[in-house]
Amino acid sequence: MSDAVAFEDEALPLASVIVVGWRRAPYLLDCLRALRRSVRRVPYEVVVVLNEPAPELTAAVQARVRGATVLSSAANLGFAGAVNLGAARARGDYVVLLNDDTEVEPDWLETLVETAERRRAGAVGSTMLFPDGTIQEAGSILWDDGSTMTVGRGLPAGSRRYDFERRVDFASGGSLLVRRATWERLGGMSGDYFPAYYEDTDLCLRIAADGESIWYQPRSRVMHHESQSTNQTYRDFLFERNKQQLRASFGDLLEERVHAAPWDPAAVEEAVWRAMGAPERVLLVDDQVPVPAKGSGMPRMAEVLAALQESGRYQVSVWTSLIDGSRDNDLLCTLGVEVVDEPLEEHLARPGRHYAAVIFSRPHNYEIRAPLVRAAQPGAALVYDAEALFFRRIEREAQLRSGTAEAEALETAAAEMRRCELDIAADADHVVAISEEEAAVLREAARCPVEVHGPLLGAIAPSPSGFAPRRDVAFVAGWAAGPNSPNADGLAWFAREVMPKLRARVPDARLLVTGVGPPPSLRSLAGPGIVFVGAVADLAAFYDAVRVVAVPMRFGAGVKNKTIEALQYAVPTVATTVGAEGLPTDDPDAVVVADDATNFAAALASLLEDRATWDLVRGRLLAQVARWQESRTPTIWPAVVERAVARARARTLSTAGA
Repeated sequence: MSDAVAFEDEALPLASVIVVGWRRAPYLLDCLRALRRSVRRVPYEVVVVLNEPAPELTAAVQARVRGATVLSSAANLGFAGAVNLGAARARGDYVVLLNDDTEVEPDWLETLVETAERRRAGAVGSTMLFPDGTIQEAGSILWDDGSTMTVGRGLPAGSRRYDFERRVDFASGGSLLVRRATWERLGGMSGDYFPAYYEDTDLCLRIAADGESIWYQPRSRVMHHESQSTNQTYRDFLFERNKQQLRASFGDLLEERVHAAPWDPAAVEEAVWRAMGAPERVLLVDDQVPVPAKGSGMPRMAEVLAALQESGRYQVSVWTSLIDGSRDNDLLCTLGVEVVDEPLEEHLARPGRHYAAVIFSRPHNYEIRAPLVRAAQPGAALVYDAEALFFRRIEREAQLRSGTAEAEALETAAAEMRRCELDIAADADHVVAISEEEAAVLREAARCPVEVHGPLLGAIAPSPSGFAPRRDVAFVAGWAAGPNSPNADGLAWFAREVMPKLRARVPDARLLVTGVGPPPSLRSLAGPGIVFVGAVADLAAFYDAVRVVAVPMRFGAGVKNKTIEALQYAVPTVATTVGAEGLPTDDPDAVVVADDATNFAAALASLLEDRATWDLVRGRLLAQVARWQESRTPTIWPAVVERAVARARARTLSTAGA
């Protein structure tokens, strides 16, 4: 039949999906079709339980469903009884409950399984959506009186408000993965709540009491029709009766919950926060969501956030000053980092939202927004991440433009930026620099500690390929700073001065340029020799495929993240003096430095064509990376925030006592 649904016969299913259809179950076949269509990368089985089915439902399932285990009970077993019947036949490592009036989206099951394994969770729940895409549930709250509340209900489609992994009080049984070992150890769902409602709450509380965590995974998405299978009066009766049953079973635990006030945003905020373990909150204020593929220091900032989040002490949120329409924040979602999508003043004033520390990246963000934080959250520590001294960048551009009309304006701007950056150092509670040289400049004005956190990225290992399979020259860039940025100038200089000389030596040489949204003025440079490849999802694979990296920067400041990144991947690199500035290398020949276009092109040509030269430089890099790995110390960021928070609290107490 054309509308039949056939599941594959899996000898060793990893997951057992249990779908209960009660009486007519009008959405059941659509649910099974979506399940078959959407799950591709996890071996699974389907167990359908027909609970007190209407004859037409039994006939439809018999005629149209193949490859599923179908069980039937003429008597109403209730939701728990029906699920337990299906789970008794489960063979997978995971028992997955799925309402019959849902339609799962692609990767629904894959994401649940991956989260359970990575988080070592006892249970993981999904995002439940209304048919129009608005949020129905993003995890759930349990109040002190035993009542419950779905989080995020009614938020618009695409909202980032709860778009991050986090621990929750419980998640709906409409889409809930549970470890089968946990399920069997606890005896499955309780029959005390017959016929329906609160079974999932009870199960999650027992899982938590047994020492395992409950997680919400926003990337696992389910559209839920939320059908009304019982009349409202009967539903209200069941909810109230079963709430009392839950209170009888978990009275002591409920005393620890937030007082029931679902109408109060502060109470909701506190309940969500407590379910996460009540960590101290840290806010990052930056230009963009730190997605590593964007470059421009984003890989380093992503590591900072990961270090803070994974310390277990902090819950990190990110607010961006530039409009970022992309939804590319999967990494932050997986880390459990919240991306804020409301105005900063509104966010800082949100009832129940208190930050222990706010980290500012880039001077304009601190200058404009630190006063807002001081006013709205006076107890928060202000930490400035000085990933570069911007005034030096402007000074060098002025030197480059010497003799032109714009040089004087740049010199004035450099002086203003110097004053701004030193004022920040004087105002902040803590400053982190990327090199000792730049830290020394900031210490001239600072009234707080200025620490150095070197530029090495912890998640990078040398790319494995040798000379032969590699091709091309790479320029790894970010374009957020626009057409007048060091990256834009460097690429324009390379195209104008270096590329003709390089192609004279190596006619088929190509420069692969990464990064989202290069300025239109640079797009005109595209051609056989210059290829814009856009965002690179897998940087490790990209570096493993290129033979040489070019860093043609003519002005800038601080250690260049792109240069460090290339060296850590052990890809031979040609850089200008500015591009090689401040590298923490003890081998002066690890990077080939050339400021003249002719020498730059010659160095690239040699590395592209001469295997012996390439192998020599590659060997130096591998040795340098090995020394870095031996000497690498853990990130200082959790300790930085801890010290900054202590300093801010001392400041607050001193002010209060004055």
